[in-house]
Amino acid sequence: MRVFFIAIFLLSLYACDNDLTTIGDNLIPNDRYVEVKRFILDETSTIKLDSFPTSALSSTSAFLLTMGNIQDYYTGETKATPYFQVTPTGFATSVTWESNCMFDSLTLKIPNPVTLAGDTTSYQTFDLYQLAEHMVYDIDNPIFCNIDSLPWYKKLSTLTIYPQQDSYTRELYFKINDTIGQNLFDRMRSRDPMFEDGYKFMDYLKGLAIVPRDDNSLLTSLTASGIELRCYYHIGAKEGLYFSFPTSSGSSYAYTNIKYKHTESAKFKAIKDATFRDSIPFQKENMAVIEGMNGFMLKMKVPSIIESIKYQTIVKAEIELKPNTDIWENIPEPQLLSVYVVSSDNYVKQVLSDYSNNTIYGILSQNILDRDSKKYTIDLTDFYMQQVEGLQPLDRDIYLLIGLPGYIYSPWNGYQIFAGDVYNKFQRVIFEELPVFSIYYSNYK
Repeated sequence: MRVFFIAIFLLSLYACDNDLTTIGDNLIPNDRYVEVKRFILDETSTIKLDSFPTSALSSTSAFLLTMGNIQDYYTGETKATPYFQVTPTGFATSVTWESNCMFDSLTLKIPNPVTLAGDTTSYQTFDLYQLAEHMVYDIDNPIFCNIDSLPWYKKLSTLTIYPQQDSYTRELYFKINDTIGQNLFDRMRSRDPMFEDGYKFMDYLKGLAIVPRDDNSLLTSLTASGIELRCYYHIGAKEGLYFSFPTSSGSSYAYTNIKYKHTESAKFKAIKDATFRDSIPFQKENMAVIEGMNGFMLKMKVPSIIESIKYQTIVKAEIELKPNTDIWENIPEPQLLSVYVVSSDNYVKQVLSDYSNNTIYGILSQNILDRDSKKYTIDLTDFYMQQVEGLQPLDRDIYLLIGLPGYIYSPWNGYQIFAGDVYNKFQRVIFEELPVFSIYYSNYK
């Protein structure tokens, strides 16, 4: 039966002379069966997540860190500092140390950083610091979040790179002070028991942090499992030998601290007051923002009109969001957006899905010949049909929360944390038009 209505709907659209762009509360007359009602979603606002995990949520998942600093014309400054712990691999007592085994250098290897956003034509400078305190891993709450930070006390190295010239396709190396390297090497030669006990080693080297300079203009992504401390040495004429200290198993002791600072020059002035509970209405500055790494998400109230169409068949229900196309910053737009059905206080009831329980995303599309045709479309058809059929609880107030692709992590009952691209993708989309909700239906009363 539904296929029949869809066929009728398509034919009616082809022949219909109605103005489907009309926005209002009255039905648009349609002599060919299908009618449409459109709503401007004026209860649209921007929220900001209080915190989100930036450490690995499982030992099997690929895990990324972020480093750098960037100025966003709309929202302000974002600074990302990765923290991590390296560990020995038990080699100190298994190696035969020849008398002519000599220390060469100690370096930190960073494999193939990937540009996330920003200016690749400027020099970027980073300082490598030793941490002053341990990373405390709580087994009952086994995550580190964007707001977590630790003090550092000793600068070990400085590295300056030119991303465009380097193409960010090669490994990066911090060369560490030789005094520190020689001390580490001598301890290995003396078979110090700390190399057999990870906790004792953590007392010696509490952890590392890569701190970007304030004038940097780029954010980059690092694969945590590929970071390692290398102690190079030679035996006689045999050179290029080294011992590796990789990041801790499963990247449990690795996360990114993300600091957001609203700047006076930021175009979106009111966003500095956004929180998870206190949203910034679109009308404040006729603007809304979705942005990764800072936790900015879009919240909207969608009308519930189930009672008025209970004798009608929903053919299509969708939301259109038109991003600002006059933006030329080096910050990518997301191709997909996650959509959550939430309560008024942002408790997630469900991830938006269809009849087959497939996740529904906001999908970006554009006619390549028309820049202004760019839009995100969210298909709400099955969600509304499920409400009509009583498969979903009837909500008088329907709220949606929209952000970068991700999921909800619940370490214990009732506790929800947004995870996914929010922590490692600096993607952003600006909306300067209110979303429009359209529902197409056919009468059978």
